[in-house]
Amino acid sequence: MKKSIIALAVAGALTAPIAAQADATLYGSLRINLSNYDSTGLDVTDNSSRIGIKGSSELFSGAKAIFQYEQFVSTETGALGGGRLASLGVTGDFGTVNTGRQWAPFAIWTVFPTDILVNSDNSGSTGYAPGLHRLSNTIAYISPAMSGFTFAGVVIAGGDAAGTDDVDAYNLAVKYSVDGLTLAASTIGLENTTDKSVNSFAASYKTGGAYIAARFQQDERNGANEDAYEVAGSYTMDNTTIAANYMDDDNAADERYSLEVSQKLGKAAKAFVGYYDKGADDSLAVGYRVDF
Repeated sequence: MKKSIIALAVAGALTAPIAAQADATLYGSLRINLSNYDSTGLDVTDNSSRIGIKGSSELFSGAKAIFQYEQFVSTETGALGGGRLASLGVTGDFGTVNTGRQWAPFAIWTVFPTDILVNSDNSGSTGYAPGLHRLSNTIAYISPAMSGFTFAGVVIAGGDAAGTDDVDAYNLAVKYSVDGLTLAASTIGLENTTDKSVNSFAASYKTGGAYIAARFQQDERNGANEDAYEVAGSYTMDNTTIAANYMDDDNAADERYSLEVSQKLGKAAKAFVGYYDKGADDSLAVGYRVDF
């Protein structure tokens, strides 16, 4: 026992100088669902669990170095399931410059406002524009808020065998926020796919316990203009939240909607029950989630 205590003390002394150099936080969210789809029957599944580390370190200039690393983790297998985020940057009065694999402004400002259900499988939303919500090989800049406006620009430079394209894609976005109202617009240009684009717009409003949001997206990547519309809303009373969404997407055969009730069980735990209509494949689900 004495040897164990001495070993722990030595380890603490050795790691203390390292910890003092950067403020790092281990975080995560373990989420599990019990669902009953028409197509598959009763099933216990993971609900987009993840684990990560993020933090910052003071720079001599007064700005801060920032970093984040995040992985999928499966409550079905107990294994890590691949990378979600891995970025390194700097932030200060000038705004934020970030590089690596990170969330696109497209997702943060025009998709997330309607992505409000606890169940990540909610209505089978295709609103993420697959492959574009988290971006790799990026250099991003986000401005500080100026009279309610925030601007963002991202370039993706992954290189190619022919060396013909310096920039593979870009994402430009703007957001305006005032008194609970937020408006946002985003455009993504894909330079190496004959200049295809994805344009999206979102509006949201929050007052008291009530929240409502709407989104419109135009996806030109598949040789046609494929539109998606979504509205979502919620109302929170103490620790209980009632939420719903509705979607009409050209990529889906049927219109889709969801209705969900979630309950906070403490500072970090939450449970939910919901009905999710996917047209030909409906589902009832209950779930449990603990954040840390």
